Order: sequence, then structure tokens, then C-alpha cells
Amino acid sequence: MAEGEPQTGPKFCRQCGGVVPEGTPICPRCGQKWYMDRVEQQGADLWQKILEKRAAAGLGEAAQAQEQKQYRCPNCMAVLQGPSPTCPHCGKSTAKARIVPPGQEDEASIEKTAEELNLPPAAKGLAAIKGASRREERKGSRRRLKTLDIIIIVVIVIILAGAGFMLARQYGILPSTLTFFNPPEQQQAPPEQTTTAEEVSNIAISDITSDGATIAWTTAEPAWGKVIYGKTESYGDAAAAIVQGSAQKVTLSGLEPSTTYHFAVVVTDGKGKELHSSNDHLFETVQRVNTIPPVVIGFKVLPTDGSAIISWSTDTPSSSQVLYGPDTSCSSTTVEDTMMVTEHIVRIIGLEANTSYYYRIRSVDADGNVATMDPPNTFTTLVTVPTGPRIGDRAPDFTLPIFGTQKTISLRDYRGQKVLLTFWAVYCPECDRELSLLQSIQDKNIPGVNVIAVFMESKLDDIDKTIATYKSERGELTVPVVVDMYKTTAHSYNVEKVPYTVFIDSDMIIRDIEPGNFNLEQVERTLNTL
Repeated sequence: MAEGEPQTGPKFCRQCGGVVPEGTPICPRCGQKWYMDRVEQQGADLWQKILEKRAAAGLGEAAQAQEQKQYRCPNCMAVLQGPSPTCPHCGKSTAKARIVPPGQEDEASIEKTAEELNLPPAAKGLAAIKGASRREERKGSRRRLKTLDIIIIVVIVIILAGAGFMLARQYGILPSTLTFFNPPEQQQAPPEQTTTAEEVSNIAISDITSDGATIAWTTAEPAWGKVIYGKTESYGDAAAAIVQGSAQKVTLSGLEPSTTYHFAVVVTDGKGKELHSSNDHLFETVQRVNTIPPVVIGFKVLPTDGSAIISWSTDTPSSSQVLYGPDTSCSSTTVEDTMMVTEHIVRIIGLEANTSYYYRIRSVDADGNVATMDPPNTFTTLVTVPTGPRIGDRAPDFTLPIFGTQKTISLRDYRGQKVLLTFWAVYCPECDRELSLLQSIQDKNIPGVNVIAVFMESKLDDIDKTIATYKSERGELTVPVVVDMYKTTAHSYNVEKVPYTVFIDSDMIIRDIEPGNFNLEQVERTLNTL
């Protein structure tokens, strides 16, 4: 090359020392800006000039372009200019170096040898350092991958071992509690049990009640025990002794009264394992006995001039009876009503007007417990009960003919008995149903109850048609039918609209009035209170 001509020698990357093509700002080997400082570039140019001058002087020939085979070091993967026994980069043998085909150089092909690139000494050292650094990075990456693989394998093994351990405990292959995890002071083995069937004795039953019993037994040596029991030999329930011992007992509770129970004594080893079970035994609980008498909640008295109605309530079902008399001995009594009820009503009749009486309430429950009033209470009969149509008045007396006969009925004939008196008319559409209810009450034959049907201002032919229709459609009519043609009796009871029903007690006192229709249940309930 003539002096003064522009230099066209290769340029070298400042970072890695690699060759950078002309006009390329980025090194194709390391990706950094390739330019070198002035000193390094001057060294490269000077080296090129020396080669050219030697060739012009005939001291050497310029390198001719020819296709040469390239080799790669099997150790550091550096590209070699030609066959060489040792790699100039790593200094190791290149016996297994392989040829790199032209045009297929990879990243390693950029690592040219110093002879091929005509590198200056400074560039040669830099290239060697960069190549060694990249080899160390690749080795470190491979080591990290191996360490990560080992960690993953260890974690998988731990997970599989834990799952296997849990399955082994669940299916009983391993015990539920591993004693080697417990401190030595907590590893207390249960006492060895050697009790046999012949050594369990003195089985005794005591304190049998309606809902419990106590069972005791002894063993030749201290042992753990329990009682299994039930209504059959299959048992089904169990109660364990609290502590270990030679003499033990168990108290059973929650049993049913008047019931036979089977039981057996079972000896265990302290862990629940059965060592022995005694023969089957029997016991029977006693009948539950109630000793608490009924409690009287409240009472009231409704007197007349010749009777009194006494009512009260109890907290439990019991009978009804009243003891009464002119003094505290209460020597007279009503007939005991043995029906077990909680609402009680008793009527006392045959009393003297304007007279004071003592009385006691008496109720007996199903277990024979008696509730009485002590001291007795008092009431006074009325001087005179006025006659009138209102509740509490004495019912106005009447005498009326019975339809279809020559007989008559008077209210006074029913003194001492209850009377259901109904007023109605053939022109009343609601009264036809009323007649059926009156007949239903008559058919029940309630002791001490009488039914009377009063036809008001009705023609005899209309009454006859009504009775005939009833008989043809519903059967025989046995209720006494009386005729109040001129409404004389109806006026004395203030009857303004039919049907109209009056309830009269055995003292001929009006106790209730029901205008309009009523049902059978209402009538029976009212009659029971008279």
C-alpha cells in the first residue's frame, strides 16, 4: 500500500476485540459500539503498513484470498484458522476439532484467532479474556440448572412421603399416635391387665329408681371397667368407670320407668380393648310415682237464692268435687265428677235463701294426689231472685199446649233439671235447621237436660206441614213442640227475633241466652256450665 493512501485495514471492537465490518456501528459479536480509541487503531494500522512494506520489499507475500477450512475447538468452541494440535485460546488439545461449514458460523465463529484477524497484542488479550468469561458464564448456568433440578426432586419426594404417611395412618397401617414423637415423660404405657373371667365377682345392683340404677363389681387386680346395657341382650348403651381399681361401680341414668334392662360388666386394658365380658344380668326399674298434688289456680262462686255454682282451675288434670255446709266441718258433699279435667264446674242445689255456707274444693289427680282448700271459704245465697228475661233472673213460668195432643207443659215441672228453651216460627227460614239441632240434642239423652220447642203465632196447619216434612225427610221428631199462638210466653222472655234460645239451670235461673242460630258444640258446652 502506497504512502498517503487511505488505510482500509480491519477495525476491531473495543469491548471484545472482534472484527467489525466497515460502516457498521455495532459489533456483531458483543452488540456494543465497536470503535477503538486512537492508540489501539493506530497500532492496527501500523501493523498493516509493516505487512505491506515487507511484501513490497520481497520479504514476504501478501495474504491471498482463498477459501480455507475453519475448525472449532472442542473445549472452548473457539473458531481456529486451521488444524492445530492445541487451541491458542484455551491451550487444550484440539484432537476432536470439527470443521465449521462456510456461512454457518454461529456466535462461536466470531471468535477468530489472532493470526487470522491480524490482531494487535492488546486486542489478543482482550479477546482471550472475553472468551474465558463467556465460557465461565455457560458453566455457571449449567450448574444452576443442576441445582434447581435437585431442589425440585427433593420437594417432590417430601410431598409424596407425606401423602403416603397420611394414607398409612388413615388405613391403620401406622398407629394414629406415634409415641416416638412424644417426650419420654409423656410416654406412659397403660398398666398390664391380666384379669380373667373367673376374677370378676360380686356384681351387685342397688339404688334402683324409675330412671336409674347403680351397678358395682370387684376384680382380683386393679382394672378398667364399664357396663354395657340396654332393653335387649344386644345392649346398645355403655357407661364407664371413672378410675382404675379393684372395686368399681357405675351409676346409670336416663332409664325408662317399669322397664327390664339387660347389662354385662366389661373389663378393658385401659385403651378400650375388651379383655373380658361377664354373663348377662337383668334388673327392672320401678314405676314412676307422682307425689305432687294438683295446684288450684283460681276459683269463683255464683250463688242464687237456692243454689250456687263454684268453678276453679288446676295445673294438672283431676276430678271435681265440693264439700259444703253451715259450719267449717263441711259435712255435705256433691257427687264426685271423676273426669280428669283442668277446668272444673260444680253446682250445689237445695240451699236455703239468704244463708251463709262454708265450702272446700277437692280435686284428685290420676296418681291419687289430693288438692283441697284449707281453710274453707264462704258464700251467701241471695234473699230473692227476681223473675225476668235477663241472665241471672229466674225464668218466667209458663203453661203451653203440646201440639197434636191434649196435654200441656209447665216450666215449673222441670225444677231441678236443666232446660233448653227455643223460640221459632214456621215462616223463619233459619228455624228449619234449628229443629234438626234440637232433635240431635234430644237423641243424646243427656242426663238432667230437657229440650222444649216453642212455635210462636203459627197456624196449626203450617205447624203440621213443618212436622210432616221433617218426618219424611229426616225421621221421627221426639222434641216436645208447644204452641205460643198469641206470643204471650215470647213477650215474657223479650223475644224479638227468631230463633231465640234460653239456657235455664235446675233452679230455674237463666244462665245464658243465644239469639240466632247455634251449633251442637256450643249447646253442649253451655249445658255443661249450668
